[in-house]
Amino acid sequence: MAIVLGLLVALFYGSGDFLGGLAAKRTAAITVVIGSFGLSTVLVALTTLGWFAVGTPPTPAADDLWLGVAVGLTGPVAVALLYRGLAMGRMSVVAPITAVVAAIVPLAWGLADGERPSTVALVGVAVALVSVVLIAGAPEHADHPEDAALAPMSKVVPPAVLSGLGFGAIFVLLGSTSSHAGLWPLLVSRPLSVAATASVAFLLARRSGTDARTGIIPARSAWPMVAGAGILDISANALYLAATNAGLLSIVAVISSLYPAATVVLARVVLGERLHRVQVLGLALAAAGIAAIAAG
Repeated sequence: MAIVLGLLVALFYGSGDFLGGLAAKRTAAITVVIGSFGLSTVLVALTTLGWFAVGTPPTPAADDLWLGVAVGLTGPVAVALLYRGLAMGRMSVVAPITAVVAAIVPLAWGLADGERPSTVALVGVAVALVSVVLIAGAPEHADHPEDAALAPMSKVVPPAVLSGLGFGAIFVLLGSTSSHAGLWPLLVSRPLSVAATASVAFLLARRSGTDARTGIIPARSAWPMVAGAGILDISANALYLAATNAGLLSIVAVISSLYPAATVVLARVVLGERLHRVQVLGLALAAAGIAAIAAG
């Protein structure tokens, strides 16, 4: 069951990231975060009220709520960096780099916490690291007009790596919640994320002398994608909480990190993005590496 839930997490995360990246091409990435997280806050609140209505609300521990606070501060930074990377560069490059880094972080946490992965898992880590080099270092399609407006690798890789570190931390934090936490960590984290991100956006707007509303509210044309990203993202988080309660963190986290598959497929189908042969090899190695980590 944990593996099935992990695969659903990957599907929802990847699809939501694609929509968020598209929205960030039309409006500032920080407004996409505010809009999508704001909508997801409403959805989590309504779900929690539903639990109270039927009389069976979850009973989280104090640590669960503090973990939610940590997620609330980490999440918007990781998501904003991801959306910025997806908007600047090729989605088929940014998403895999982010995912591989996010997959390695929970494994490293497990090692520090006393877990001892098998030799297969350690080989998977090495293969995943090689895949990052191949995906990020592939020659660019300079002869393709659609790639001319995209940012060079040197500007895309850093936000992708930092985003991956953030998502890896979120995987660890959410995976550390108790089985009685329910959605309370998300109910704590999402309003905090919205408040923190909106405050930063407001200050940036004031500094630049622009209308604060344009720095906080997404453009009207981006709202359908913002809404889709918010619904899919919060659904993925809820499924991830359920998956980590049903299986091991190190297994669920790396399976959830397969989310670039959905992003890459959608980018290929919707945007017509093409992959270099080196990138195809890198993607194959990334999948093999993550699979080996999960198998270990």
